[in-house]
Amino acid sequence: MLKNDRLDNYLKHYNIEWAVELPEGCPPQDILVPENERMYRLTLNTDKVTEDDFKSYMEMFPEKKYNGNLKVMAAGLSLISTNEPQSIILPMMKKFYGIAELILNPEDGVLQQTGKNPEHYTWWRTKKFDINSAKIIKNEKNTKNN
Repeated sequence: MLKNDRLDNYLKHYNIEWAVELPEGCPPQDILVPENERMYRLTLNTDKVTEDDFKSYMEMFPEKKYNGNLKVMAAGLSLISTNEPQSIILPMMKKFYGIAELILNPEDGVLQQTGKNPEHYTWWRTKKFDINSAKIIKNEKNTKNN
């Protein structure tokens, strides 16, 4: 379940530390707080989840300049609310070979629905999120066999 909230209220209730340094205004004030929420992230490997799967565009491309809302989104991570991401995979995403399932709770960070696709979310994760809890549920190998 995703609960609408305000960032300042969330920060009052949870003693969190963001996983990376975030720019000013990030996360935004209007957020969604997950409670046992099942979300999915594309992964680079077919068989395991690594820290490289949890790098934001800002981390991967620090030389690039982001402005406004794009800066806020680039500091977060893209998640999808379906394990069938075919409808939102872009040509530049061909480097991803797996889909990891994440079960998110308030201490793991906050989300906001972003982009034109209602299944796409930006997630600002905290240090409490354990990447080992993410499980590969589909990959290029087993997707082709289905």
